[in-house]
Amino acid sequence: MKVSQIAQILRAEVRCGEENLGLDIPYAVASDMMSDVLVCNDSDRVLISGLCTVHTVLTAQILDLRAIVFVRGKRPTPEMIEVAEENGITVLCTDMSMFNTCGELYKHGMKGRARPDGTD
Repeated sequence: MKVSQIAQILRAEVRCGEENLGLDIPYAVASDMMSDVLVCNDSDRVLISGLCTVHTVLTAQILDLRAIVFVRGKRPTPEMIEVAEENGITVLCTDMSMFNTCGELYKHGMKGRARPDGTD
């Protein structure tokens, strides 16, 4: 699914990273616990989170993720935008809950991917 489609489906505001709107991202990971996100070592995911801190952006940077969706109306700080821009990460913001965000993306064909140990 293209990042532009993710933004459209979620009625999300693009805060930075417009250069990635044409990028295809087939999988998602959703969590407010960055330790859970760090076990997903694939870069072909969008990170969905309500944890709106610079640590979330740094986690995406460590995993070489190209997009983050902040849910529940969370808005990134200028510092977060700066770090995202420096690392080529698109930041999207939606007023939807995490549950509804994941549901809408799943309904439109986005999948999660099991971790190497077979759990999700």
